[in-house]
This record gives sequence, C-alpha cells and structure tokens, in this order.
Amino acid sequence: MRKRAILALEDGSYFIGYSFGASGETQGELIFNTSMTGYQEILTDPSYKGQIVVMTYTQIGNYGITEEDIESKRIQVNGFVVKEAFFKYSNWRAKKSLDEYLKEYGVVGIYGIDTRALVKKIREKGAMKGVISTIEEDPVKLVEKAKRIPDISRQNLVEEVSTCEVYHWNEGDYDLINGFLKKITKSL
Repeated sequence: MRKRAILALEDGSYFIGYSFGASGETQGELIFNTSMTGYQEILTDPSYKGQIVVMTYTQIGNYGITEEDIESKRIQVNGFVVKEAFFKYSNWRAKKSLDEYLKEYGVVGIYGIDTRALVKKIREKGAMKGVISTIEEDPVKLVEKAKRIPDISRQNLVEEVSTCEVYHWNEGDYDLINGFLKKITKSL
C-alpha cells in the first residue's frame, strides 16, 4: 500500500502525493532540474545541499543506482520530488533501486504530484522554501513550517559538504569502449 506524502510551499500551496525513500519530514529550498538522466549524479552533487530537487522528466529511477556514478560519499539533497518513481530497475550495473538508496541515506521523497504545475510555479516565482512530510497530515501546518525555514543564503553549507582532508585521484580514466578503468600515460 502506498503511503501518503505532502509537499507544502511557503506561498501557501501544497501538493498531495505518495512517499518513496525514507519516511519522515524534510525541508529546504525547492529548485528544479531538467535532466532526462543523471538523477544519481544530481542526488550526490554537493551543490544541491540544502535543497529539495524537483525533476522535470517524468520517469525517474528506471535504471537504478550504480557505484560508478556517485559524485560524493552521500546523498546531498534534502528531498526529492518526481512525477513517476520506478521501484524496479533495468541497468545491468545497478546494485539497488532509487527507493532503497533514498532510504539508506534517510532522504524523504514524494511522487505522483503534478510536477509541471510545481515547476511552473518555481519558474515564475523563483526558488521557494518547502517541506515534504509523511508524518504531518495537515497541509496548513506544513505551510507554516515552510514559511519559517531559514534562508539558504544564510547557511554555511560549504562546511557541510567539503572534504575533511586532501585526497588525490589515482584511479585512472574510464575506458568507454572496453568498460574498465585504466591508467593512461601520455607521451610527448
């Protein structure tokens, strides 16, 4: 049985859909991404810290999660919004589903809402603060929470996503033709 989730925005609007990923509540600045692929890279990109990402492409999760496509050590987004979430994947490299991955990192997601209307609202009004919840059932209370979220520009998110130590890339390059990592030496 699908669990209900609510996305409420600081402007007083809200969307009712279904939960995927972790149960609970999350908040952040709502922004959108127009990519058709690359949701795993988006989720783990440190530049999305503090934000709830809305995907404009309708079908997200169909190729699962692969170890090779992770951008950082953890999911960086605060929440994830999609039109249609896939719970089964078809990529031979995938090790888990998008739903499993979000649960692993405690990220709350919502699907089954009109993402076109949501993106249009964000496009016209600019990035807005919002809350996704599987706990609170009163959208009015969630709108009030959204209004009280601190502005993202006043948060030190760099400190949260920066590495603790210097590291060097010694892995080599990925050979797209043969499908393996190799050290490439250049001759002059």
